[in-house]
Amino acid sequence: MMLAVALAGALALQFAPPGSADAEPSVPPGEPAATASPTPSASPTPSASPTPSADPSTSANASPDADSTPSASPSPSADPAPSADETPAAEPAPSASPAATQPPAAQLPVTDPLATVEAVDPLAVRSYVDRGYLTKAYDAPLVISGGTAPYTATVSDVPPGLTFDPASLRFTGMPTQEGYFRMQVTVLDSSEPAQSAAQEVAVDFYDYAPPQFRTVTGTEKFTDGVVGAWYSESILVWTVGGQPYSTAVVSGALPPGMSWGQNAASGTPTAAGTYKFTVRFSDSYESTDAEFTLTVRASRPQTTGFAVPAAVLGEPYSAKIASVTGGVAPYRFWWATPRHMAGSLWWHDPGPDGLTIDANGVLQGTPTRAGSFQIWVYFSDSGLYNQGIFTTVVTVLPTRPPVVEQPPAVVDPPPAVDVAAPPAAAPPAAVTPAGTLASTSGVELAATGLQSGSLPTIMWSVAGLFTLGAALTAAGRRRFGGGRSSA
Repeated sequence: MMLAVALAGALALQFAPPGSADAEPSVPPGEPAATASPTPSASPTPSASPTPSADPSTSANASPDADSTPSASPSPSADPAPSADETPAAEPAPSASPAATQPPAAQLPVTDPLATVEAVDPLAVRSYVDRGYLTKAYDAPLVISGGTAPYTATVSDVPPGLTFDPASLRFTGMPTQEGYFRMQVTVLDSSEPAQSAAQEVAVDFYDYAPPQFRTVTGTEKFTDGVVGAWYSESILVWTVGGQPYSTAVVSGALPPGMSWGQNAASGTPTAAGTYKFTVRFSDSYESTDAEFTLTVRASRPQTTGFAVPAAVLGEPYSAKIASVTGGVAPYRFWWATPRHMAGSLWWHDPGPDGLTIDANGVLQGTPTRAGSFQIWVYFSDSGLYNQGIFTTVVTVLPTRPPVVEQPPAVVDPPPAVDVAAPPAAAPPAAVTPAGTLASTSGVELAATGLQSGSLPTIMWSVAGLFTLGAALTAAGRRRFGGGRSSA
C-alpha cells in the first residue's frame, strides 16, 4: 500500500504544473507520518529521510546548482509558504529526492550575492594637460579612470602658482616657476569596499615666447614663381606657446590663381608681378603678424646640364656641369643626393664630398670620397627663383689609371722594298769618267760622274759616235780593198 502511494506521488510530481515543485507546503515538525516512509523509486539510499536536518548524502546526490536555491533544500524550514491555489494533496512527499524535482541547472536563476558583483577596472590617474607656460593661465582636469564614481582625491606637492579643487578635480592658476614638477595624488572611489590608488602626476612649465615663422629663404620673401607653372611653398613655424596654432592671410593678396592653406601659398599663378600680403599666426595665447612678398615672373630661366668626366681621389678637379641663360645674375648652383625617409627619420645618400659647383656652373674642388654618386643639380638666381636642372652620376676613382703609350700615326705607308736585292753601293764623292776630254770644273755631276741632267744628250752623242765609227770603217775597207785589186 505504501509503495503504491509513493509511486502515485512521484507521478503527480512529474506531471505537475511548472513551479509547483518549488512551492511545497510546510510540514510541521511533529507530524512524521506523512514522511516516515522512504520512496525507493526516488532515492535508492536511506539518506532521503524527511527529517528536518538535511542529511549530507542527500546534498551529495543533488547537483551543485540545486543546492544554491532555497527551494531545492530538503529542510522544511527553507520551503516557502504554499500559494492559495495549491492544495497539499497535489504535492509530493518531502522525501522525494531534490535532484529529481529540480529543472536543469542552466534554467536556475543565480542568487549568490558574490556572483552578481561585476568586475571593475582598477583606478588610474593622470593629468589631462602635462605642460604649461609662465605668466599664462593654467586650467587642467585630473583624469581618473576605473573604479566607481564619484571619486575623492587629495594632491600634495602642487607646483607654485597652482591650486587643486577637490570638488571639481581641477588644477587652476598661473605657474610662477619654470621646471618639471611631480605631484602625489591619492584617489578613493565609491565602491563597496572602496578602491584606492596612489599615483604620481607630472607637469612641465616653460618660459613663454611669442610665435614666430619665416619662409624657407630665411627672409620675408617667398621664392619666385612663373606664370602658368604650379607653385607651392610653406612657411616654417615654431613656437613655445600652446597648441593648436593656426595661420591665415589677414591683409593684402596672393597672386591671382593662388590661395593660402596648410601654412603654404600654392596654386598656378596667372599674372606676373610682385605681391605683398600679411599672415597672422595664432597659438592658444597670442598672435603675431608678418608681411611677405611673392614675385611671379613671365618666363623661367633656361638651364642645361652636362655629364662630367671621372675625378681622382685627392687630386684637384674642374669640369663644367651646368649653365643657365636668363634669370637675374648672379647665379648659385648646388648639388644634393637622393633623400630617404623612414618614419620620423630621414637621411641622404653619400655624395662626392669635396666638390662644389661655383657661380659659373663648374664642378670643382678636391674629392675626398671615392665611388659613383648620383646627384641632383639645382640652380637659383638673385631673384630667388629655384629650379632643379637634372640628375647625373659623378665618379671619383680611388687612383689615377696608368697611361697607355699609343703608337705614332702612319699617314702613308712606305714603298715596298725587295729584301732579296743587295743594297746599292754609295757613289764616290767625285768621279771623272775615263776618256773625258772636257773639263768638269764647276759642273754639277750626277752619281755616274756625268753632268747632272745631261744623260739624254750624252746618249745621242754616243749614238752619233757609233754611227760615225761605222761609216769610217766602211770607207777604209773600200779603200784598202781597191788597192789590192790594182796590184
